[in-house]
Amino acid sequence: MRRALTVATVMSLAVLTACSTDDESTTPSETQEGTTASEEAAPEREVADDPVCQDFLAGQGTPLDERAATQLEVVAAGDDLDPVSFSEVTLLSGRLSTLAEGADGDHAALLERIDAPLAEVNDAVVEAGTRTEDVIDIPDVDTADAQAALEELVSTCSA
Repeated sequence: MRRALTVATVMSLAVLTACSTDDESTTPSETQEGTTASEEAAPEREVADDPVCQDFLAGQGTPLDERAATQLEVVAAGDDLDPVSFSEVTLLSGRLSTLAEGADGDHAALLERIDAPLAEVNDAVVEAGTRTEDVIDIPDVDTADAQAALEELVSTCSA
């Protein structure tokens, strides 16, 4: 049984390796235009030493500021959401709320303003009982203050 699993694992890796999408006309670090991957990557931003700023602008994965900007655009559009999109709104709202709890006064207030429209959408959907439906209708929510708070926090946290 163990040997069969090992063989299956090796075969799977071989298939994945063979299905690589690298273009043979370029080196792995070079794109079609001749620029290297490091040239295309966004420049590293300087982030203040404050732990809240570090978590907000330089956390693991996609930084919270980028996720917040994206989700505020989604909420501002007012389009219906699918369960995956709604879960991102919910998860981000929870993350911002948790970060605000550990922040000082100014940072906490900005984080709460950023979270306000996301929390409003989450609360409305939970109250309506539609969070498990294929299409989730969200309320019209004003995100202008949250977007202004986002810009202010990014500016404050950028060293």
